[in-house]
Amino acid sequence: MTPDEEKIKKQAKAIMDEFVKALDKVGDLSGEVGLEREQTTREGKKSKPDDGFRERMLTNAPKKDSDNIIAEKKSW
Repeated sequence: MTPDEEKIKKQAKAIMDEFVKALDKVGDLSGEVGLEREQTTREGKKSKPDDGFRERMLTNAPKKDSDNIIAEKKSW
């Protein structure tokens, strides 16, 4: 092992040892953990259509045929 690797290994061990000591001070945390909600899902939002989307997509497409984008599998 290089001197730098040895130094990093010692620093990591020291950090881990300090963390374990800090956890020992906390004690037992056997209480319930969690969150209860009355409503578990979100209500859907209605979105308004983007009028310029179709034109922007067709402008950016390298290959197109009138209103259709021509794409080949694995050609990217």
